[in-house]
Amino acid sequence: MKHLVLIADIVASRQLPDRKAVQQQLRQCLAELNQHHSGLVSPYTITLGDEFQAVFASADGVFKDITHIMVALSPVRIRFALAVGEITTAINPDQAIGMDGPAFYLARAGIEGLKKIDELLAIGSDDEHPCELLSASLALLNHHLTKWKTHRFDTLLGLMSEQPVAEIARRLDVSEQAVYKNIRTGGLEAVQAVFQALTEAINRDLAKGVLSEKGDG
Repeated sequence: MKHLVLIADIVASRQLPDRKAVQQQLRQCLAELNQHHSGLVSPYTITLGDEFQAVFASADGVFKDITHIMVALSPVRIRFALAVGEITTAINPDQAIGMDGPAFYLARAGIEGLKKIDELLAIGSDDEHPCELLSASLALLNHHLTKWKTHRFDTLLGLMSEQPVAEIARRLDVSEQAVYKNIRTGGLEAVQAVFQALTEAINRDLAKGVLSEKGDG
């Protein structure tokens, strides 16, 4: 059976002026996500001082989680590598440690690849025929994410949480016109569509493992 693995780390963490405070923010954010994300099969776990990982049964809500983390730690930047594949060890339901398999290898390769380029999001799969359109969409998304400031990520999170524009404006202490402008200039509705397309593509990839397993039986 396939799973979705996430490995992430803080960009240039050793250069942060208050690294301990950022690490504490990260711990609080991940604890909150662990309480509310029902699709986790192994919870968000800090594995090193500035790196964390998790395992999911599906991609539902994963991109909202990523956006939430980006908002919580902004302006500090986080790299995220997602990968679909098998986990050859038993799933640890208490902490995302002590597990191994192709999904982890792909996610680790994604993180190492992101360290060499100025991008924040990578998606890997053992699928021999990746969708070129989704790969191009991911590249375009990365181009935008590296340039965004906190308010844009926060506005996107509000949209993904189905908050009315008026509520987003109150929360960010800006006018509704400013929120609409942020949505328009950031292409946030298109970003949501890309996230949804990526979610559906990952879930189809995950389903292949389930169908294969049933077929083998």
